[in-house]
Order: sequence, then structure tokens, then C-alpha cells
Amino acid sequence: MKIFSRLSNYNTKDGKGVKKRKITDKERYSLIGFFRTYKDRFWQLLTLNLVYLFLTFPVLFGLIAYMGVTDTESHTLTNVMYAPLYGAHLYSPNPGTAALMGIYGAQAALFTPNTVTLVFYLLSLIVLFTFGMANTGMTYLLRGYTRGDGMFIWSDFFKAIKRNLVPSVITGFLDILLMFLLAFSTFYYYYNVVDFMGTVLFMMTFAMTVVYFIMRFYIYLLLITFKLSPIKLIKNALILVMLGIKRNFMAIIGILVLISLNVAIFMIAPNVGLILPFFFLMSNGSFMTCFAAYPNIKKYMIDPYYMEHPEEKEPEILEEPIFLDYT
Repeated sequence: MKIFSRLSNYNTKDGKGVKKRKITDKERYSLIGFFRTYKDRFWQLLTLNLVYLFLTFPVLFGLIAYMGVTDTESHTLTNVMYAPLYGAHLYSPNPGTAALMGIYGAQAALFTPNTVTLVFYLLSLIVLFTFGMANTGMTYLLRGYTRGDGMFIWSDFFKAIKRNLVPSVITGFLDILLMFLLAFSTFYYYYNVVDFMGTVLFMMTFAMTVVYFIMRFYIYLLLITFKLSPIKLIKNALILVMLGIKRNFMAIIGILVLISLNVAIFMIAPNVGLILPFFFLMSNGSFMTCFAAYPNIKKYMIDPYYMEHPEEKEPEILEEPIFLDYT
């Protein structure tokens, strides 16, 4: 009876326990904090990558159509000399014209787009609506991982989309449009540089492309954190690019290392390197950008707000105790 009584006391009477220690921003968002969080969330990032691809898979239809997989195959002559040689051979057949016809009569495969190709291109346009939603859902989870929040991948992913449905679709459409225009301009001026002005225009468009690439670190984070119009999202993202140069630079290095790793694996094992982006690249690269960008947003936008509104105290992020003392 004493044993059962003692067990009952242990289950009902709590002592002071081990106090939770408040984690400072410097600790949580440091380089050591990044690797600690990355280690804890690695398998969740792989799962998140698959969920992200679930909404962006329509782009595969466009890639299949662009590669000509659905095109109609036919064969045609490749040398313009075949027609006059054929006429000469009909007029005066001889071993010489027959040999020349064999040389200049080689054929090549010709792939022509068809109705299936058009349908695949149209299906790929669905990504114009799902791209922003996919980035919104993934960014919401990555922000939670960065802050140390408990997250449920499937439910939280679509909860974030539901809360920000219209802004995410509009932002995603503008995001694709800007990326396309910047990429097209950069390549156009690169391959058409003929004078000094062309070089200047190429450098300008390339610089704008790099800046916008870094702005994307912030756009979707701002979307899920604040109620801002698309114009204000871009404006604030541009300001944060300039304010957070150090962390932005570290994120770029991390992404380059990640891409280089993927390329190296592809060179060693092409089959593995080809499918690796579907499980690894997008979520891991986005986590690096989120971990770099969110502390800047917190420092320059969230913390000043709570300083002006002390009655709305921001919840503290605490370390969970290793054990509880029930004595």
C-alpha cells in the first residue's frame, strides 16, 4: 500500500521542475542554430519538398511538351542539293549521280507539334495559379521551423493557403511574370551585345535579376506575416534586401553549395542526380533563404511593432525541459 501511495504522490504532486531557458535571437538564428534546426527538421524538409511538388507538378506537362515527347515524328531530307541531283539522275542516270544521291539523300527525323502538345502546354498553365499557393504553404512551414514552432506538414501547409488564398495566387502570378521578363531580358541582351549600350543594358538586367532573386527570400514571408498589397510586398522586400546584406549573402552561398552538390551527384550518378531535386532541392534551398530572411523581418518589422504596442506581448520561444522533477 505504501508503494502505491508513493506512486500516486509522484503522479499528482509536481515540484518546481526544471525551468525553461529563454533562447535569444542571437542563439536561435546563428549559424550553429541553423545546423541544429536543419538536423532536427531534415526528414520533414524532404516530405515538404514532395508536398510542394504536388501543387507545382503542372510545370512537368510544359517540360514534356517542350522536350518534344508528344510531337509527331516524320523524316525529311537535310541537304538542298538532293533536289537538283534527283533531277539530273532522272535525266541521265549513271553511277556518279546515283552515288551522289546516296550521299546527299540522307534523312533526319523531324518532330512537329500536334494537338497533344498543345494540350500539354495548356495544362502547364495551371501552375500560374498553384505556384503562389505552393510557395505560401511551404514558406509558412519553413517560418515555423525557423522559429522553433511545432508544425504539422499537411494540415498547416493547406491552412496557410486557405488563409492567404487570393493574395498568394496574385503574388505567384506576378512572381512568375517578373522572373520570366527578367530572365528573357538578361538572355536577350547577353546574346545580342554588339556595342557599349548593349553591354550596359545586359549588366542592368543581370543586376535586377540578382536583386529580385534575393527579394524572393522575403516576399512570401511578408505575405504570410503581414497584410500587405503586392506593391508594398515588393517595396518592403527591396528595403530588406539592402538591410540584411550579410544574411542574404550567406543564404546565396548556401544555395550555391546545394546546387553544386546536386550537380556533383549528377556527374557521378546521373540517375540519382536527376531525381534529387524532386526530394531535396526546393525545400532545402527555401529553408536556407527563410532562415536568413526571417530574423531580418523580425528585427526591422516585428520587434518595432511590439515595442510600439507593449500590450500585445510577443510569445517567447523557450527550450523544452529535458525532464521534470516531481519530488
